[in-house]
Amino acid sequence: MEKYRLTDAARTVEYQENGVTHKFTLRQIEALRDFSDIKAGTLGGWIEEESNLSQHGDCWIYDHNSAVFAGAVISGDARVTQPCTISHGASLTDCCWADRADISHGAAIYDRAMIQASQVRGECRVFGDARVMHQSQVIAAVGLTEDRDQRLQIYDNATVNASRIVHQAQIYGQALVNHAFIEHRAAVYEGAILEGNDENNVWVCDCAQIYGKARIVAGDEIDQCPTIRYSSQVFGNAVIEGDCVLKHHVHVFDDAVITGGPVQLDDRIKICGQARVTGNVLIENQVTVTDNAVIEAFNGDPLHIRGAKMINGDEYITRTPVIGAI
Repeated sequence: MEKYRLTDAARTVEYQENGVTHKFTLRQIEALRDFSDIKAGTLGGWIEEESNLSQHGDCWIYDHNSAVFAGAVISGDARVTQPCTISHGASLTDCCWADRADISHGAAIYDRAMIQASQVRGECRVFGDARVMHQSQVIAAVGLTEDRDQRLQIYDNATVNASRIVHQAQIYGQALVNHAFIEHRAAVYEGAILEGNDENNVWVCDCAQIYGKARIVAGDEIDQCPTIRYSSQVFGNAVIEGDCVLKHHVHVFDDAVITGGPVQLDDRIKICGQARVTGNVLIENQVTVTDNAVIEAFNGDPLHIRGAKMINGDEYITRTPVIGAI
């Protein structure tokens, strides 16, 4: 026996795309039998046609203000609660949950993934026990890079809060992403944590990678946005906090700590071991800082280190070295 029917109640929804308004006629669903927590006679949301909601499994559209149309499919035991718009070839299946969500344009949500008060758009995959929450935007775009088949993915036990994830980015493992902007083919995984705030996002882009138990933390003052770019990597137990910019194959790892004021690292820099970099510091061109070395700029005065060199041991640098001194 079928579990629901389309009632005679109809409504029209409008969807605007590329400046063109499209209209869809939807009909409300009514349960024909008891299943899961639904009783026979219960009215649900609105769908364009029966193919939008499977007659099998316990999937259901709970809210009377939810709309599913334009080739979207709800199946398995998927739940759609509070007002949601599911459209344009999106698919929700298994035990996933959409709550106050806007999901469209080929997005695939499955396993036990949850989308809450957020938008997911484009050919991406959110699965496992992943969570996308608190006004996040996930906007996938394929074909922008040489990896033309790579799809944006958020999976395993990853959590995305109040963040914007775009293009072909990858978020997985136990990663926790708060108030961040992650784009292109950047990846955040394992136990990495991005901690932005209402004032400043953490920005990770290009092919940058944050993993291990690394933490990237935004400051509370203006322009305290950590930025990791151009194939740079932060991993191990490294911590980067405040106005720090990493560009062009910079690696920060082990137990290194970088605190911005601002800090800029560019062109094959390695900061590792127990090293510390603090203040208004520019390091560029194949410099390695390791062991217990400290580079610290005082009182906002700029400190500039460049050229292929190793700073190690217990070296403590507080001003720009004379050329050839180190």
